[in-house]
Amino acid sequence: MTNHPKPIISPPSEGRLYKLGAKKNTEVLFKADGEEVSNQYAITEWWMEKGGPGPDPHVHEENDELIYVLQGPVSVLIDQEWKELDTGGLAVIPKGTRHTFGNRADHRVGILNIVVDSAYEAMMPQITKFFAER
Repeated sequence: MTNHPKPIISPPSEGRLYKLGAKKNTEVLFKADGEEVSNQYAITEWWMEKGGPGPDPHVHEENDELIYVLQGPVSVLIDQEWKELDTGGLAVIPKGTRHTFGNRADHRVGILNIVVDSAYEAMMPQITKFFAER
């Protein structure tokens, strides 16, 4: 039997918040993830202050990822090439593609991040520890 997700209404600034980095200058706000969406996707907002780190370059072997810029510019690495995406920009990253993102601007930037067919909030304790060491 398939678990069917229930509707989610998430007002601005609501969700489960994680502060990352030695300076706690990157925030990840989980809007929908895990069982509440039958592990079909994870939707997060990432807000990075000036110098706020993004994740290290990585590959999702099983999941496509979308990055939509809420407030830019945001630097996005796909394979070996960095691109600057301004507000409203979109990056679609197919599974198996090396990627990351970060803030090279002199002000706060943000993205809406969607990982398809995934749930990753359960990994946040390890991710938080990793970011604390940076």
